[in-house]
Amino acid sequence: MSEKPAPETAASDTPATDQTPILQARGLVKRYGRVTALAGADLELYPGEILAVIGDNGAGKSSLIKALSGALAPDAGEILVDSAPVRLPSPIAAREAGIETVHQSLAVSPSLDIATNLFLGRELRKPGILGSVFRMLDRSRMRDEARRHLDDLGIMTIQNPGQAVETLSGGQRQAVAVARAAAFGNKVVIMDEPTAALGVRESRAVLDLILRVRDNGLPVILISHNMPHVFEVADRVHVQRLGRRIATLDPAGCGMADAVAVMTGAVDPADLPEEAHAPGGLL
Repeated sequence: MSEKPAPETAASDTPATDQTPILQARGLVKRYGRVTALAGADLELYPGEILAVIGDNGAGKSSLIKALSGALAPDAGEILVDSAPVRLPSPIAAREAGIETVHQSLAVSPSLDIATNLFLGRELRKPGILGSVFRMLDRSRMRDEARRHLDDLGIMTIQNPGQAVETLSGGQRQAVAVARAAAFGNKVVIMDEPTAALGVRESRAVLDLILRVRDNGLPVILISHNMPHVFEVADRVHVQRLGRRIATLDPAGCGMADAVAVMTGAVDPADLPEEAHAPGGLL
């Protein structure tokens, strides 16, 4: 095993890595009256990685992800994409910045077909006057493009892009939502509990899909309570507690019990061995 960088301390503002984060959050604060959901939260996502975000209920991970996906406006702090500060006042703004999110609810329309779901809100129009004046959809081109996106991710269980989503299994619906995010996200894909409602076999297929998204060049933020899944696919584990990041762990250098102990406050991250820490660690 190669030597791990030393864990970060409060005196350092950047992780011990030569890479530039593709997505970064600095000091995000969000308050709801007297309740503080985010208390100076930080996060770095690097090119070509899967970053898992874990935390107990009330740790602020949902608020953090909502801020990154444009669903929540933080009261303070900043978000950077490719080192440039961005404003994300809405999910549309996040999409325009190249950030696509697969929500736990999937946000698919069951009565529409797969191709239409992939292009929902981005429909392709027929060329010429039929598209510009009569606003007719180019359904054949959308189905061809949908088939290509599914093939790019190795999704072989879906053969007909014209099939209604309501006829698909839970895992196949998740695959459609992931394919849509991968098709249009050119910077980051955020996945919120993608295996929460799936059985063992379908969870396996979704985990393989997450790895293929990463291997196709899109870094992934994975929010999950399933520690075996986290430790199987994540390159780094961001631990959120009491509204802020308290550690970034290296799955190759620590165990699931260590991550849970840090997450719940049973263990101080500083007490873990050096190899347990990944770049962007102790704050």
